[in-house]
Order: sequence, then C-alpha cells, then structure tokens
Amino acid sequence: MFTFEQLTHCNRTELAICRFVSTHLESVSYMSVRELAAATYVSPSTVMRWCAKMGFAGFDSFRTTVRKAVSQRNDDPTPEADLGELSLFFSRADSPAFEAMLGHATALLEHAEPIMFVGEGSSGTIADYGARLFANLGLFAIGLTDAFYPTSSFARKTMAVIAVSESGETSKLLELTTGLAECGATVLALTNTPDSTLAAMSDWSFAAGLSSERVNGGYNATSQLPAVFIIESLARRLVRLRKDIGTVDRTQHPAWVADGDDV
Repeated sequence: MFTFEQLTHCNRTELAICRFVSTHLESVSYMSVRELAAATYVSPSTVMRWCAKMGFAGFDSFRTTVRKAVSQRNDDPTPEADLGELSLFFSRADSPAFEAMLGHATALLEHAEPIMFVGEGSSGTIADYGARLFANLGLFAIGLTDAFYPTSSFARKTMAVIAVSESGETSKLLELTTGLAECGATVLALTNTPDSTLAAMSDWSFAAGLSSERVNGGYNATSQLPAVFIIESLARRLVRLRKDIGTVDRTQHPAWVADGDDV
C-alpha cells in the first residue's frame, strides 16, 4: 500500500493511520472518512490531509486503491506466521510504554561497572554479542557463557548482570545469576517466556513472548531478534545517558582497545 519513501516522511500520527490501514484493509475499504477518523483517533480533516500527503486525489481515490489491494491480496503470498509475530513485536516497540521500560533498564545500568552478559547455548551467543557491542561503544562489559565459572572473586555490588535465556529456566544459569545477585549485583533478564523463574528473580526483565521453537531433538530455534533489539537499544541509550553525565571514558578499560579494523 505504501512505499518506504512515503513512510519516512510521515509523522507519528500519519504512521498510525498507515499502520491501521495496512492491518485492516478489508474493513477500511468500506469505511467513510468519519469512520476511519474515529478508528484512528484523529479528525476527519486529518484523514483528508493524510490522503493528500500519501498521493491520493481524495478519499474516494484512496478507498478505490484499498479495494484493489483487497482483491489482489488473495493472489499474493501469505506472510509466514513467524514474520507476523516479529511484526507485532516491533509494532509494540513503537510505543511510550516500551520506551519507559527501556528507560527503567537504562537507569539500573547507569552506574554499573562492569556490565556482565551471561547465557548458555544460543543465548550465550547473544550474550557474547551484547558484551562486545557494549564494549565497542565504550562501556565496560564482559561476556560469560560458562555457567560453572567461579565468579566469587570478582562479584561486587557495582556489577550489573544481563542474563539471556530463551526459557528463563536453565538451571545452571539460574544458579550463576542467583550467586551474583546475592553478592549485590543488579540483575536484568532477557527471555522469551513471561513469568519465568529468571524474570521473577531479576530487578528488571523483558519477555518477547514469541512462539517457542525446538528442532532436531530439542535445540532452540526461537527467533533471537527481540533480544538483539533490546540489547542494541539499551547500549545506545546508556551511552547517551553516561555522556550526558560525563561518565563515559574510552581510555580507562582494556575492553576499549581495538583488535583490528572490525571494531
């Protein structure tokens, strides 16, 4: 219905109309101007201005285009369910509530040092990525993917632990995280499963809520995109926050030394 170029020139209200139209094509094809305005919580004049901005000659022209899109939809490939889940996740991420949730996590990390990412298996790979990204951005971060690693020698109250676990129920990871929490570390959890044990014991948690997928006898194949998105969002927000208060110094930690061109 709408091109990327059109969407990049829309404000938040106009994007909300685009999103509603794209997800309710059949209903919109029979709506009046007032009905569409009520459904998107704007005025009829806003709908008319939106039509003009999106290149339609008027509301009738827009509705004709929508009806053509509905008639052609049956001939188009149907999006796979996993793409629908990810699309829903990212639509939820575009909200004040989601930004407030990230703000809470960023505040917990504001004075943390070091920031330790922990995980096992495929979640361990994401934990390693998170630690490297944070370090690349000038934050003192380390990755730990061995749940048996002795942490008592360096666990401290100033530490923050970002635990990555699709299920939130991995026993050894829970033991490791519990031990760090008992030493006073702040714990943040990235999981896929709401109401997990890991989430319950954490100071902050996020659960993507995607359909869990196991393949080849039980190996995890659930999408990790939400976890990566949260990690990248937190990293950039934390860098901005620390720069605002003058606490980021790229010269104080060995993690900030480049190891070649790929830094």
